[in-house]
Amino acid sequence: MRSFEHQTHLSRRTWLQTTLLGAASVAVAADPKVVRQPKPGGNKEYYSQAKGVRVFPGAWRPHYPWEHIAWVSPSWPSQDYIWLDFPEAIFTSQGLIYLSHVNPPIHTVYTDLPPVPWKKTGQGIEFERVLPSGISFGGKVEPAEKAANLELWLRNGSERPLKEIGLQTCAFLRAIREFNAFTGDNKLVHVPDRGWVPFIEALSIKEKMGQYGIGFHGGAKIADWPVMVTLSLEDERLIAFTWGKSTISLVGNPDHPCMHADPFFPDLEPGQSASIHGKLIFFEGWLEDFTKAWESGQFGIEG
Repeated sequence: MRSFEHQTHLSRRTWLQTTLLGAASVAVAADPKVVRQPKPGGNKEYYSQAKGVRVFPGAWRPHYPWEHIAWVSPSWPSQDYIWLDFPEAIFTSQGLIYLSHVNPPIHTVYTDLPPVPWKKTGQGIEFERVLPSGISFGGKVEPAEKAANLELWLRNGSERPLKEIGLQTCAFLRAIREFNAFTGDNKLVHVPDRGWVPFIEALSIKEKMGQYGIGFHGGAKIADWPVMVTLSLEDERLIAFTWGKSTISLVGNPDHPCMHADPFFPDLEPGQSASIHGKLIFFEGWLEDFTKAWESGQFGIEG
């Protein structure tokens, strides 16, 4: 397997095109069909006016008014945003109790929930939703220097225990050009004795080597770090998504430019509540630099 941590002799774009995107030659790698969105070459001053992590109430599928989308910009100068589906779904022992949109193959209890607006909280935003069952949940997204701090909470207001609580939280990358290639190859997970492995390759690993799942709804426990990384196609930088010790699964989808760090909650008896915390990390530097920062505890992640 190729090493992902010693690429200093190649430009970021050249290395990703030839190594990650599987191009047979530099000529093929230069094909505009491979790199859908080249690095902007316009007014540098224009881009420098939009820098620092910013968080706004957003929209992805406005025909589903019960969807909670936060727009999060990277810390470097950029006009682009990650669309954070927060959460996309909540699965429990009572079944699927919330889905942020309609997915015909999947039955969901509620498809006509009213909109719940985000509220400003200092520099961040938060929301709270109460389901007809009495179960309530909410979330908060707050900007930090080089990250967005995330919180989700859940309260069991029903009359039955909530168990096996797993969520989907999607960082949709279509609106952030340097990360929006339709591929799973630039989305990496960390595997014992192998280091960083592309998500698609990790799916083929047979040994259950780690403590964090790979794939939707848990999946085989392959990863030893509770984080998914997506590499930029433009520069030596990346974004990372984690719920720390509350991470249950890491997911990528080549059919959609997205990355998931999906969390879980502890079991909740009627009347009980719990909260979990995560991060979207914006890191400037090589993957090996991020590895050292993670190992040193720089990001304050438990797990």
